[in-house]
Amino acid sequence: MIDKDFMQDLEDEEEQQIVEAKQQVEEEPTCSLLKDNKFLQHYQRVQEVSAYQIQDETIDASHEEYHLILRSNEYSTIIDQEILNIHKQLKDVYHKKFPELEKIIINPIEYVKIVQLIRNAVDLQAIDFSKLLSGQQVVAVNIAAKQSLVSQLSEEDISLVDQLCHKIETLDSYNQKIICYIESRMKYIAPNVSALIGTQLASKLMAAAGGIEKLANMPAGNIQVMGSVKKNMLGMSRAMHNRNTGYFGTLEIVQKASGKLQNQIVRMLATNVAKAARVDNMKTCPKGNVGEDLRIKMMKRYQKIQEPPPAKLEKPLPIPDENKKRRRGGKRFRKQKERLAMTEVRKYANRLKFGLEAEDEIKDTGIGLGMLSQGIGKVKLHIKKDKPIGLSKKLQQRLAQAKTQSGGGTGGLTSSIAFTPTQGIELINPEAGYLSKVPDQYFNRESGFRTVLKKEREFGRQH
Repeated sequence: MIDKDFMQDLEDEEEQQIVEAKQQVEEEPTCSLLKDNKFLQHYQRVQEVSAYQIQDETIDASHEEYHLILRSNEYSTIIDQEILNIHKQLKDVYHKKFPELEKIIINPIEYVKIVQLIRNAVDLQAIDFSKLLSGQQVVAVNIAAKQSLVSQLSEEDISLVDQLCHKIETLDSYNQKIICYIESRMKYIAPNVSALIGTQLASKLMAAAGGIEKLANMPAGNIQVMGSVKKNMLGMSRAMHNRNTGYFGTLEIVQKASGKLQNQIVRMLATNVAKAARVDNMKTCPKGNVGEDLRIKMMKRYQKIQEPPPAKLEKPLPIPDENKKRRRGGKRFRKQKERLAMTEVRKYANRLKFGLEAEDEIKDTGIGLGMLSQGIGKVKLHIKKDKPIGLSKKLQQRLAQAKTQSGGGTGGLTSSIAFTPTQGIELINPEAGYLSKVPDQYFNRESGFRTVLKKEREFGRQH
């Protein structure tokens, strides 16, 4: 076991070296790493360790190569930044010769290779760019050269261009060897991420993030766009241009997928990489079984997405039922049918005789009288003699109540004048007979209380 104090001192020393290297890059942007002895010693140590095989299954913080790998990730990002700084200086110098080239070739490594081919040449038609550039870029370079390739560089500028190109190539070779070393150790540092996407892509993601811990803390949306480079379409259509593929665009499964499926598979890969990185950071599955399971589930889902939708089947019409359907019967249903049946008047109104002009509408309503307006046909009223016209119970109660009121009380023809044989015309009270017929009861206006009336009479006699 390694002493804890020694490990702490080693970590402090590594952090100090990284800070000093970054400061050198900021202060002296023209290839400060090639003059840094600490970086050269680190690179020599990487070359020595790359030849050895690790016997342990995992590399944790207590392993001697763990901090070497972390420093390699840091130096990889520093090398990329320094390449960009030198590339900027190279563009400023070569702008006098070919100003449009930096807009066509954006990648620094490709730009260096094209500059080394052209150098101070005038006729670019004789130079073969097909091994380095695509057909579209070759056409763009030739067209731009005819318009802007005018001046020649001096010998001092050409020597400076050669020096800058040599520095970029040297740094790129160092970076490639460091990345190869990280790839060889990725199955021990991040076994699940390596099982999911491979050691090469896993090393690129971890180098860009700055370690497995930072990659585990990074959201899937940021992992998806890592390594994306701006592409100059040179005025061409962007319909077939795939955006935000990043490092995942180098995978074969992403390159073979179509446009919509390509975006989906990249999102799936970024999500699963975030899960696998968190597992590797916790060191819960050192054999990479979680990464294998995530990869199998992702491929099954991707195959399910690729399946075409099921074809729509034409549903045949049902077999007609030749048997007669049972119809509802009963007294109530027959009455309802008779009540809602079409009358003879409506039947003749809906009919028209062939060969005659159409009848006039009733006040522009669109409704006519049909054969009724032409005086054709006879309307018959069918009345069943054996069955009387039925009345509802409510109507029968109203009629009975009207009869009792008209029979028991005074009718509308009752008069107060009566003719007698002795007196002739005599005025009478028509309600006198009704009042005389009122029975004597306790609670009656005319009779009053019997006991009270009897006592009042006796009292009146005494006094």
